[in-house]
Amino acid sequence: MSLSANDQMYKVPANKKRPSGSGLEFIGPLVSSVEETPDPITTLIKGQIPSWINGSFLRNGPGKFEFGESKFTHWFDGMALMHHFNIKDGQVTYSSRFLQSDSYVQNSEKNRIVVSEFGTLATPDPCKNIFARFFSRFQIPKTTDNAGVNFVKYKGDFYVSTETNFMRKIDPVSLETKEKV
Repeated sequence: MSLSANDQMYKVPANKKRPSGSGLEFIGPLVSSVEETPDPITTLIKGQIPSWINGSFLRNGPGKFEFGESKFTHWFDGMALMHHFNIKDGQVTYSSRFLQSDSYVQNSEKNRIVVSEFGTLATPDPCKNIFARFFSRFQIPKTTDNAGVNFVKYKGDFYVSTETNFMRKIDPVSLETKEKV
């Protein structure tokens, strides 16, 4: 059997070894919970920010991966943490807050995952009898409102969104969660 030039181009040389382990140890920091920083802190700047750069930079993504003993099993499932970088006069301040979505609030109140996410099914209520716990596996879960993907500015207002049909209005300075849209 002969290999074409294209086949050889993608062949891994025999003398190259993969790092030991499953590879998951390298993504550990990406699935670790962090604390929110609601009060702005001044950041350490290396170098100099040009004086003409002034404004805010907003980002969001997963920031909390467990409630009590329950852990999310996929990176997309982490509870939304919003980040605000304010750049002014060569200085940068940073703050962050968890989106107070219905999912976040319910999980926090029960101290376990009670709202299913993309890759994690909610665990049945341990206070239910065995029959009720069994049948809760067959109920259609409520759609999450954990909007940890994007910021959207619409008609002067700021919203966070995800691939579900829910958005949350937020205050872009304090990162306070407003109403669900």
